[in-house]
Amino acid sequence: MQDLTLTKDKGFENKLNIETKLVTIIDTSIPKLRNIIQKAESPVIIQGGDEKINRLALENKKVDILLSPEKNNKKDSLFFRNSGLNQVLCKLAKKNDISIGFNFSDLLNTESKERTKILGRMFQNARLCKKYKVNMVFTTLAKNKYELRSKAILDSFKRVIIL
Repeated sequence: MQDLTLTKDKGFENKLNIETKLVTIIDTSIPKLRNIIQKAESPVIIQGGDEKINRLALENKKVDILLSPEKNNKKDSLFFRNSGLNQVLCKLAKKNDISIGFNFSDLLNTESKERTKILGRMFQNARLCKKYKVNMVFTTLAKNKYELRSKAILDSFKRVIIL
């Protein structure tokens, strides 16, 4: 498990008018994941990526957000992207009322070639979420104050992704 705070610098927080919230993100292997989900208190956020982790997270009703399902190491095909979501997983997310999270910090911390791949996968996931009416969450899980972005920038990021 990984605990992240948005910011620790109170002066910086007051300038941007943001709240500091402690977010628990579960990032672990599959065998431990089921036990952790059962014991965890709400809200439960699962760091996605692997197909099995994405599926396990979307099948469980205790999970609130599946964060960054596009973070997998599979190579994209010629005709489609391996974005971590498909129509079956989107229907599961809608049925179990699980939101899909898009992390702006993932784009900031990657190199240009990898950034385009992640952005394309985000586009595809947003299109699937929109089609199957799955809730979407746009966030920046900043690890330091230099990665923080304002609400206006996140709104612009949301508008670009949802097109």
